Amino acid sequence: MTSLGHPRLSGLGRNPQAPEDVLVRLAAHEAGRHGLAQRQGRMADAVVEALLTHGDSGTAVGLHGDRVSPAMRRRIARHPDPAIRDAHADFVRWTVEHEAMIGIEALPTRPPGRTWPVTTR
Repeated sequence: MTSLGHPRLSGLGRNPQAPEDVLVRLAAHEAGRHGLAQRQGRMADAVVEALLTHGDSGTAVGLHGDRVSPAMRRRIARHPDPAIRDAHADFVRWTVEHEAMIGIEALPTRPPGRTWPVTTR
């Protein structure tokens, strides 16, 4: 999804070839942060730091797991704002409490030749 207010900034944030210094500058703009949130793969520490500086808990939701380095995960865990520290966990909790549906692309994939266990209620 593209930020309709500034689609070029949002698109630039998603561009896998965009240089790091451009991504850092994009973090200062809401549409740039929107595009950065849609990026695939790990973000450079400087980009994560810029997102923490300019963003909010909504921005911090995507800063977890393999998307950020271990050093940045520690930085987020020590962040003075509890809304930033707990952003991802709060998001997961909210989706469970509200029984939010997720798209099929977000479901885990199984290794070839393996089946998922079937449970019944």
